[in-house]
Amino acid sequence: MEKMRRWEMTASWAVWPPSQSYDRSSNISFPAGNLGTVLHARSIVLGLNRGVTSAEPTPWRNFHTGPRHNDHFLAEAFRDTSHWGAYMTDLLTEVNSKSKTLDFSYATIRRDVEVLVEQVQAVDANDPLFIVIGKKAADAFKKHEALLATALRLTKVRWVEIPHYSASNGATHRNRPAVYRDLVLEALAGR
Repeated sequence: MEKMRRWEMTASWAVWPPSQSYDRSSNISFPAGNLGTVLHARSIVLGLNRGVTSAEPTPWRNFHTGPRHNDHFLAEAFRDTSHWGAYMTDLLTEVNSKSKTLDFSYATIRRDVEVLVEQVQAVDANDPLFIVIGKKAADAFKKHEALLATALRLTKVRWVEIPHYSASNGATHRNRPAVYRDLVLEALAGR
């Protein structure tokens, strides 16, 4: 975590306070304490961009906000999997809750891929599996996959798309964390 302090206000880790399962009432704040044995970069969870939130900015809060953002779906999806403790960040640096207005220009994504490369190198990821959240993030990632592979000195980037966890994607996960978990586990099967 210390090596990643530079991104503590924009990134996080796929770890939440212990629970048998996660729902709207679960504590999904970033857990305090020594997490050194849990955190890893074998996989990197990648969202599209940070949304606007009224919550006070605190370190490692991204992907750990209240039920309005459905972040408990991610906690439930990664609970008791090999991806628990993975580094989590976003492809784009733009903070915007309206994905239709995001800047997807080549120059912007190229710049933001360079920021992503810095993070991947800083966390000492060696050929990580990128778990890309949602179709928009996957489409943008796919367009710049070769750039990322070259920058990371990889022949090919390993990645998989999982459905988005937002309430607006409720037709897919029926607004139920357990259903979302099943969809994510199916996408990650054999990865």
